[in-house]
Amino acid sequence: MIPLKRAVIVGANNVSIEVARMLADKYEVRIVDSNEDACNKAYKTLKSAAMVYKGDPSDESVLNEVGVDRAELFLALSEDDKLNFDACRVAKRRGVPLIIARVNNRDMEDLFRELGVAIVNVESLVSDNIKSLVLSDVVRVLTVDQSTNLAFAIVRIGENSPMVNRQIGYLVENYDITIPYVITAGGAIKPGNDYIIESGIELVIVGTLSNVERFINEVSTE
Repeated sequence: MIPLKRAVIVGANNVSIEVARMLADKYEVRIVDSNEDACNKAYKTLKSAAMVYKGDPSDESVLNEVGVDRAELFLALSEDDKLNFDACRVAKRRGVPLIIARVNNRDMEDLFRELGVAIVNVESLVSDNIKSLVLSDVVRVLTVDQSTNLAFAIVRIGENSPMVNRQIGYLVENYDITIPYVITAGGAIKPGNDYIIESGIELVIVGTLSNVERFINEVSTE
């Protein structure tokens, strides 16, 4: 049995709990927060869907205990921008391939971008016409940054998807999106334009909300 990939989430709030639920089928989810009450709530709500740790997420020793070294996805979703930034710096040093941060204050956005972290507004989660897809077998994560109208999605490619055997470059050109990572059974890789899409992989998609929606809708027509 192939072990689940690991996702570490900073913050044990309602947003984190919802994201953890969406990730639980593909990831071993670990949540870390310094607030005992928040940790207890997340633990009782998620039960076996996630492991919950109490500790300072900006403390490298705490993140080491959580297992950041094996994480393939790191989501800083607390309501504290400085805490999110400090935690992302640790994740970056530890070589986590995909780091995403919730940024509440726009004045902080450039700092996160300079660090190479994807910025999202998690609470703007999904427009109505694709909300059901987020909970389906096609899309397991979709977030939108309202300040830029940029959307981030992780999209599964099914066996009968029309995207199978297409090149990454074809998708980038025809849908005006970027695909910075492909997630395979072996982990996350950075694909070239000539990378051939196979069933069973997942594509990390970034683009305007309308372009990402169009891509998702066409991927799902299997």
